[in-house]
Amino acid sequence: MGIRGKEDADIAAKAGLDVAITNMRFQVGDLLTCVNQLCVKEWQQLWNQFTFNKLYSVQQTVGHNVSSSLSRYDSVLINHLRISYTRVTHSYLLKGESHPVCEVCHFPLTVKHLLVDCTRYSTARQRYFGVDTLMDGFENVASCNIIAYVKDIGFYNRM
Repeated sequence: MGIRGKEDADIAAKAGLDVAITNMRFQVGDLLTCVNQLCVKEWQQLWNQFTFNKLYSVQQTVGHNVSSSLSRYDSVLINHLRISYTRVTHSYLLKGESHPVCEVCHFPLTVKHLLVDCTRYSTARQRYFGVDTLMDGFENVASCNIIAYVKDIGFYNRM
């Protein structure tokens, strides 16, 4: 007894042996475009299965989001902020220290706290963007505004 899916695949493969081979010409760029679209589609379907992942909450769509107008340092900083992993918020893990807390709010110092919640920086935040969630910030705010905000609040060189 065979496996039904395997049997169907064998039948389809054998049927292909009888099809005449034709010389088709096409642009390589057209093929690459189709392959890239297929890969992104497959990647997105896989990514959609991990909605519980904290990275999914920041970016729900796969793809390339690098802004060419940013310096290399700023691009890296934006990516670190996107994944909520920066030196100022996570260096305590390597140092064996306790989690840092905000001096004003006394909440754990996280990227979300700095970019969305901290009352200390609400005036500066409103000057550059007004968002309620990290995802909203990264989807609707220009990266240069996020960088300007981080510089304004004094965390640019600490990230």
